[in-house]
Amino acid sequence: MLLLNDRRVVVVGGGNIGTRKVETLLSGGANDITVISPEITEELKQLETEGIVKVIYKEFEESDVEDAYFVVTATDKPEVNNSVFLAGEKLKVFVNSADDPVNCSSILMSTVRQGDVTIAISTAGKSPAFAKWCRKYLQSRLTEEYTTLIEMVNVARENIRAKGISSEDINWDPIFDFEVVKLVAENKLDEVQDIIDMTVMTSLKEINNV
Repeated sequence: MLLLNDRRVVVVGGGNIGTRKVETLLSGGANDITVISPEITEELKQLETEGIVKVIYKEFEESDVEDAYFVVTATDKPEVNNSVFLAGEKLKVFVNSADDPVNCSSILMSTVRQGDVTIAISTAGKSPAFAKWCRKYLQSRLTEEYTTLIEMVNVARENIRAKGISSEDINWDPIFDFEVVKLVAENKLDEVQDIIDMTVMTSLKEINNV
């Protein structure tokens, strides 16, 4: 997982695959994206018009990846994919090539997002279809209640750290039990807070007795 905000990202290819890759990068926080392609989709034209992405209408050249932090190849031309990969290797830039693992130095994982929670799924490039299925499966189960629960846990965690105690020593597992998530869904947050407090207290007692 790369932090792409305010870092130059280059996408080689402006077709449907390139469009999907740009959308994925935007959702992951990228805000400095340059598309290299002689032609682009209407969706990318709209993003260009809105100033969200920059488009350079031409064929790929090695110099296009200079100063790039991350590069994605989204063409159906193996020779272009290889050229981008070799340029990235030469300039020490990570390259991902859509559906072409041989020309990759990095893999874009399928992701599930709910609030601040991100789950990344990878099959090492062997089955993007399964990664997509798994994403849908997890997305239906990672409900918004987890966002609320994690916010409450974070408050407890910060309180512990403020006392000079490592939050890593706390056994947080009981808090993420399905029954606790159900209490959040029922808006019984006082009960949830009691469970969090009790869990922390129990862990601290166990730590002090060691």
